[in-house]
Amino acid sequence: MRLIEINDVSKTYKPKGRKKGMPITAVSHATLDVEEGEILGLLGANGAGKTTLIKLMLGLVTPDSGSITIGGFDVSASREKALAQVGAIVEAPTLFNDFSGMDNLKYYARLQGVNLSEERLKSIVALVGLEDRIKDKFKTYSLGMRQRLGIAQAIMHSPKLLLLDEPTNGLDPDGIAQMRDLFLNLKKQMGTTIIISSHILGEMQQTCDRVAFMANGEIKAVKSMEEVNYGVDSMRKFAIECSDLQKASELISQQGLQTSLQNNALVVIVNQEQVGDIVKTLVQNDIVVFTVNKLKRSLEDLYKEVSK
Repeated sequence: MRLIEINDVSKTYKPKGRKKGMPITAVSHATLDVEEGEILGLLGANGAGKTTLIKLMLGLVTPDSGSITIGGFDVSASREKALAQVGAIVEAPTLFNDFSGMDNLKYYARLQGVNLSEERLKSIVALVGLEDRIKDKFKTYSLGMRQRLGIAQAIMHSPKLLLLDEPTNGLDPDGIAQMRDLFLNLKKQMGTTIIISSHILGEMQQTCDRVAFMANGEIKAVKSMEEVNYGVDSMRKFAIECSDLQKASELISQQGLQTSLQNNALVVIVNQEQVGDIVKTLVQNDIVVFTVNKLKRSLEDLYKEVSK
């Protein structure tokens, strides 16, 4: 079931500090549907439009055209009802340094009118992995712990949707891995739909069910992880081990294809039919083909293809 429907949304800004100048297009004709219970990565370089699109979903900025609905409620026309289903972290969590983690959660629960039992609070704290430090002051928390406490705050009202803008920025590898586990647990234990904007492509490959690529304010492509891992349409990534890598590379290049060397094998992105032709050509030129293996591709591979 669709939880979010973004239909042909655009947003432009007038340049600041100038009376004249061309408007800056932050989001251009974006269309995207998000299913309940999925983790969707909103990927792209800095300035691609990811943050603006999240702000549009939260009603923090108004679209020039198009519409966004969350749970059947239009964000512009029925913002309160739409956002009642949403938790979000758009910037670094704003919490009180001299409060403990638990006191921060209790304060914001009262502020938001959320009635939480001690048992419920403890379960949220356990879910974000802060049981051992929840009584310590917020100012003693690492960046990763601050992010996890911010997420605890964002899910106190059990939202259907969690919007996170670059939640792993500045984290070390351990912190990034902990955040990944947290996202997967939120999906598994609470059925939360999560949209994560990020430019860290490798990490998102381990976390998301689908990814949407943004560039210049446009959503260039939306792909499942199956398509990411094994190809767009009919294209696949193959590793060819053979007796003469140099000669094989030259022969493949003559067919207008690019190769790269990886672990003593030639790597080429082609369709199933083409790889058969490549093997035939190599054999006809007295090159012994040892193995042909289909490889998983990376999000970086797909990003390059989409960018082209």
